[in-house]
Amino acid sequence: MCNNTFGEYIDELPNLMILRRHYNSVKPNLYNMKNFSFLFSVIMIMMAIVFNCCKKDDNSVQSERKKCAWVAGSVDSTGYGMILYSADGGENWERQGEGNPSLLGIHVLDIWAVDDQTVWAVGSGNVILKTLDGGKTWVQIQAPENNPDTELNSICVVNRTVVWISGSGGTVYRSNDSGNTWTMFDPAFFHNAFIGGVWAITPQKVYVVGAILGNGLERGFIGCTSDGGATWDSISPAADYNRHQWIGVTSSKNTIVIYGVKSHYISSADGGITWENDSLQTAGGGGGADINHLMMLNPQTWWGALDMGHIYLTNDGGSSWISQETNQGNMFMFGIDAWNSQFALAVSRSTRPPLNGSIMKTVNGGTTWEVKQSCSSRLSKVTFIKQ
Repeated sequence: MCNNTFGEYIDELPNLMILRRHYNSVKPNLYNMKNFSFLFSVIMIMMAIVFNCCKKDDNSVQSERKKCAWVAGSVDSTGYGMILYSADGGENWERQGEGNPSLLGIHVLDIWAVDDQTVWAVGSGNVILKTLDGGKTWVQIQAPENNPDTELNSICVVNRTVVWISGSGGTVYRSNDSGNTWTMFDPAFFHNAFIGGVWAITPQKVYVVGAILGNGLERGFIGCTSDGGATWDSISPAADYNRHQWIGVTSSKNTIVIYGVKSHYISSADGGITWENDSLQTAGGGGGADINHLMMLNPQTWWGALDMGHIYLTNDGGSSWISQETNQGNMFMFGIDAWNSQFALAVSRSTRPPLNGSIMKTVNGGTTWEVKQSCSSRLSKVTFIKQ
């Protein structure tokens, strides 16, 4: 920031006028006028530069991204769903919403921070939650369908106002006005599937993924729209890769990754025109650990949270993966978000009673992970401010 204000520079102008009078006393008038004109021009240029620097400094402070983070989790012994908040990048945590009727009996399954004030969450009971004051107060937003049996699993907000939500029973919701009104899409197209993940690349281009369950049939499902949901297409990867159930989807620029059970995933480097089947070589029951969550810092750098305490990192778009030690082998890593290539947070949940969860942090790219908070809730997701 600048140490002098514009007014302080203006205050110096009388001194400059004295300097001009001194010039007048020792030089002929013609030279006085030329020299003063030159001097005045130099002064005005310098003032403009200083003022512009001050303006740039002010903008840099205003645009600084705060290291706020939120975590979502299940109901604990208090009877309220778990939302935890950190103002300092995950070092210290405080609970939000305990005693708030909006969270009574609600398992919070996903959470998305638009900025340090506006945060969305979804969960059991077809519940949509929103705060406009950084979590001091949470309110329920009316869902487009009154179906308390629906479990809302995933939320994605794009351009701050367009909200996409997915859930059980083929549930897909969209709002174009920050939740004031909603559109519900026909569950029949989604085969009434368990839609575990939704990701909006733009307000118009959206992917939904999940699993078709029941009648002994368990298969993955991928749906996409390029017109905001007016029409939908389904995607069938090569080699019947939809035989694997899908859990989530994410993207960075033209790279899209759809991930699922038994360490399987598919990726596209051309915006969804072509797809490549792939999988992680991991330990885990029944053919590999499930990829419960995957986030992308850029098209090359991805972080994955898996069953059996696994966290994996790739720096080359999935060509090779680095296993990172968490000492959480008896826990499922269920959510992960990264501030940059060094600083990330991850959350875990117990695989059997008693129910508990942990928040972990790395500041060295995952070389070491440290538990920062434990609680009696099965934690689901973690979010930094997205914009």
